[in-house]
Amino acid sequence: MDFSEKRDFQRMVLDCSMEYQLENEKEYRQGKVINLSAKGILFETSVAVKIGDHIKVKLTPVNNITPPMSANILVARCDKHSEKEFQVAAEIVQIR
Repeated sequence: MDFSEKRDFQRMVLDCSMEYQLENEKEYRQGKVINLSAKGILFETSVAVKIGDHIKVKLTPVNNITPPMSANILVARCDKHSEKEFQVAAEIVQIR
């Protein structure tokens, strides 16, 4: 079977918590990172977001080896994953 990966960057499976802030909102919401690449992120949250939303994220890894990461992202997709969860795919626009 011949399979060619179509992504430019390999995705790393992560299981870490995150906080995110929608543009023009003051409150931070909680989410869980599913995977991460050099250009994108996939996370779960209990709130639906809109395609094109600009979001600030703060990732907090489980161990102290990897430092926290802050970035600005742009939502590319938001799919209902279960009754209470949405999966959000986004492009990383800037790492802060």
